[in-house]
Amino acid sequence: MSFFDKIQNSLEHLSDAKKNVAYYLMDQWLDAAFLPASRVAKEVDVSESVVVRLSQDLGYSGFPELQKELQEILKSRLVSTDSIQKNQDLKTTSNNVHNNIYKVYEKSIENLTEVYNRNTIATFNEMLENIITAKRIVILARKNSLGPAHVLNAHINEVFSKSMVLDGESVTALDIIRGFTNKDLVIFIAIPTYSKRMIQYSNFLAEKKITQAAITNSNSNPFGKNAKCTLLTSADSLSFSNSHLATMFLIDTLIYLLTINKQGELLKPLEEMKVLNERFQLTES
Repeated sequence: MSFFDKIQNSLEHLSDAKKNVAYYLMDQWLDAAFLPASRVAKEVDVSESVVVRLSQDLGYSGFPELQKELQEILKSRLVSTDSIQKNQDLKTTSNNVHNNIYKVYEKSIENLTEVYNRNTIATFNEMLENIITAKRIVILARKNSLGPAHVLNAHINEVFSKSMVLDGESVTALDIIRGFTNKDLVIFIAIPTYSKRMIQYSNFLAEKKITQAAITNSNSNPFGKNAKCTLLTSADSLSFSNSHLATMFLIDTLIYLLTINKQGELLKPLEEMKVLNERFQLTES
């Protein structure tokens, strides 16, 4: 069982203090691999003994042994942090173009593996239940995160006709969400940087006790903290742009779970959409 699997399997049984340490270890494992237990405790605002006890709960003799495993994970994944520098010696010639493409493939597999290991089926089901039961849904995203947001929105509306995508930087978003109640849902897609305005919107919704869900890269960022449920993604890329393959995997999984769990309820709206497409000639076979 991997380090991340151990944490995921133990989360529901942990105290709040240990859970905060666990989230930190998953989100900031690169830092934790080299920080003393006292510093980890300070980062999470708990006592050092909580860090030690969590390590023991996970099956380690103490924090140093846990840290050793994190360092081993790092060795197996070691890559430069600067995407451009990683590739400065790569030229797209006929001799090495295959190798360059294979590097992108390998990075994509790394992202998918990380996302698969960091999310539980319980979290997927909770996210799905929030989507199904919500009266209205707004998906807030910005810049290139709007791509996955529009895909998720399109699939939700194929079945429920109750969702919209808004630019998280817009004032219009505030005009809409300020009228929301606890029967509605706001989904934040925020990776890997977060705008101040979207954070303000999330904090505002938390004050109003409006249900939030998040697709982001950390449980410890404002969206992860305010959300009722969070799906963790990875956007690591070998280029200047973020990779959304892992995020799309999360969305594909949600739609798949919706399909197998609500087969009977899906037939009617999908058939209605098919009839409307034919009537208004919206699509061609």
